[in-house]
Amino acid sequence: MALRSPLDMHDVPGDQNRLHERLTRGVLFADGAIGTMLQAKGLRPGELAELWNLTQPQAVQEIHDAYLKVGCDFIQTNTFGANPLRLKESGLGGQTEAINAAAVQLARGAGAAGHLVAGTIGPTGYFRKRGHTGSSQNIRSAFEEQVSGLVHEGVDLLVIETMTHLDEARMALQAAQTCASVPVVVSLVFFEKGEALLTLDDAPPHDAVRELAAAQVVGCNCMNVECVVEVLRQMREATSLPLIAQPHAGLPMKHQKPVVYPLTPEEMAHQILPLLELTPRILGGCCGTTPAHLDAVIRSVRRS
Repeated sequence: MALRSPLDMHDVPGDQNRLHERLTRGVLFADGAIGTMLQAKGLRPGELAELWNLTQPQAVQEIHDAYLKVGCDFIQTNTFGANPLRLKESGLGGQTEAINAAAVQLARGAGAAGHLVAGTIGPTGYFRKRGHTGSSQNIRSAFEEQVSGLVHEGVDLLVIETMTHLDEARMALQAAQTCASVPVVVSLVFFEKGEALLTLDDAPPHDAVRELAAAQVVGCNCMNVECVVEVLRQMREATSLPLIAQPHAGLPMKHQKPVVYPLTPEEMAHQILPLLELTPRILGGCCGTTPAHLDAVIRSVRRS
């Protein structure tokens, strides 16, 4: 039986239909890295990027403005690590609501009207750093608290990203489904294990995309372009869901100060073209990517 169009299978009613409507126009461009840009503005090693929403709001908004200026369709809030479990580790658990609220307001106020705002949700850290010693309920509750805050402030969609464990991605998606009335994007990271690409809990792309079928868009980020192409190829074989791809700009050359990422905007724009054969609906960038990278990618895709 032929697969139905993913845009027919995952419509979102009413005001939540903005993402669906934008996806029907063609490729939707997300922004690139925020942390990379904050480092260029003076973020120190070990300093919490999300705290800049309160202490350096103009710097955060300038980054959003720069991405919108090159043609990105939506920007992601500076809330990657703004769940209460991660903030508590920095003594900021009591500021979860304020940090997330400020992030949405900065993203909404950037550029001209009309762009979408995506509430970004990263991993709690409990899976990768501690071998999952936190209780599932605590982790899910942390996601629910962040989701509720982001949605209350008026995000257009949620992006659950850089999930290295399928189990944690599933928890975050369940929390979003419980608390949110906006579309949800889930993006995972896969690692090379022999000849396979797997999450840290050993899920291959085709299994992961089936497990996350309740999301509106699924894909991967924070990987090199070649691995992103292979992950999306495997996902495309297993699903008709819209796919998202946000590769990084290579592994950082940490011996250089400031840290340099090797992939130039022109190289990324060239390398990303094979992805178009897999019909991704959302393209953006991850670590090391800048407005210059997104500018090159957008121009390259529109010429193809």
